Amino acid sequence: MNDTDVNTSICPRCDAENVRVLTTSPVPGGWTMYVCVTCVYSWRSTEPASATDPLTYPAEFKINPAEIPAIPAIPAVPPRRR
Repeated sequence: MNDTDVNTSICPRCDAENVRVLTTSPVPGGWTMYVCVTCVYSWRSTEPASATDPLTYPAEFKINPAEIPAIPAIPAVPPRRR
């Protein structure tokens, strides 16, 4: 798989159209790493379609962007020490 085989405009996990290039391989043409600005999911262009293609990403792992603010921080952030 190469970068032209990957749908890089839609996040596989939340279907948001808010994807940007995070970094690229130090070897030219090796891979490109993407990140969704909405849900912070990241993936490399060389990963299988089940991790990169919104149509084949497992439905049980999809998230709704509208529900992101209600997702608890795991682990919870402890109270600040004094």
